Amino acid sequence: MVQHLKRALRERMLKERDSLAPNDVARMSAAIAASLLAHPRFREAKIIGFYIPKRNEADTSAMIEAAIRAGKVVSAPVTTHSISFFPFTSLGSLVPGKFGIPEPSTKNTKPVEPDLIVVPGVAFGLCMHRLGYGKGYYDSYLAHSAAYRIGICYDFQIVDKLPTHENDQRMDEIITEKRVITL
Repeated sequence: MVQHLKRALRERMLKERDSLAPNDVARMSAAIAASLLAHPRFREAKIIGFYIPKRNEADTSAMIEAAIRAGKVVSAPVTTHSISFFPFTSLGSLVPGKFGIPEPSTKNTKPVEPDLIVVPGVAFGLCMHRLGYGKGYYDSYLAHSAAYRIGICYDFQIVDKLPTHENDQRMDEIITEKRVITL
């Protein structure tokens, strides 16, 4: 039952997100970036894990560039059978990865443990859980991570109640273009 509810919600949210115009993605992403960059956890973080966006996800490019300029260690997930975060120094240095998502090259580098992770989601609940694409990569990683978790999405991706499973991981905060949600 939970899987059926998740699948239906995922389909509805992806359809709405995929229908966004590029200028709407840019405008909403800029508002999310402004909130994240002003966040005390962002300012204090030494190693930040970002996702590289796909399919009209909130664009993290400006956030990544600001973190690099601020001297932070910036990392992104590399996906094999699980995800690990690897550092990179510019968006131009990313290479094609699994699922067609750019990722850092793992040559001559070791994975890092971020103290702040910017987490993507197809939907987020006011319960602070997230709905991803259904593969469980982030939930598996977050289950063993002490990083502070900030989910980012567009405000229409927030739902009052989200169907959850015992393995689903909670966010510490969620940032949209309109608000910051905390428990």
